[in-house]
Amino acid sequence: MKTWKRYRELLGVGEWHIHTRYTDGHNTIEEYCQKATDLGVPLIAFTEHVRRDLDYDFNAFLADIEEARDTFDLIILSGCEAGILPGGGLNVPEWILREVDYPIVSFHAFPCDIKLYIHSLIACFRSAHVNTWAHPGAFLNRFNLALMESEIVAILKEMAKRDIALESNRKYAVPEDLWIELAARYCVPIVRGSDVHTVEDLSTV
Repeated sequence: MKTWKRYRELLGVGEWHIHTRYTDGHNTIEEYCQKATDLGVPLIAFTEHVRRDLDYDFNAFLADIEEARDTFDLIILSGCEAGILPGGGLNVPEWILREVDYPIVSFHAFPCDIKLYIHSLIACFRSAHVNTWAHPGAFLNRFNLALMESEIVAILKEMAKRDIALESNRKYAVPEDLWIELAARYCVPIVRGSDVHTVEDLSTV
């Protein structure tokens, strides 16, 4: 079962996309947990950036999460944000996907090729580990690209088939309203992910 399904009632009120000092965030796991507790945010997911050649100790990251679980009265998920590669592979060691609670996927460095983009996205959904497509459409916006409605529908149908959630990302203001409307039509859940990089980014709305 995908992790988001266990906490379905918290998809809109938890914070499902947080980065820490382990990569490009500005705060520690403990500091985020304290802020979430102060605000009354019931769930937080630490979706740290990963790549196949890590430059930090991922086991230490997981240990910090375990320590926080013993300290704070909130739901704390371990996770990762994996980059989608051409062809649908993911830029992350397989053991990390198996170890964490909540792997999410996104486009960062990628060719400006719509057909390859769609093919790779749908292919990566075949991984049983993938929970959510993060900041959907942000890559397209950056390069002034767009999907046709029929292409969005094809993607969403595949997401529904494989229990993949669509992230509503506050940092990049994506996806567009049409995507949200179509997601509802095809029963794709929407999860709140603010792409938090500092405790000041945490909020209740």
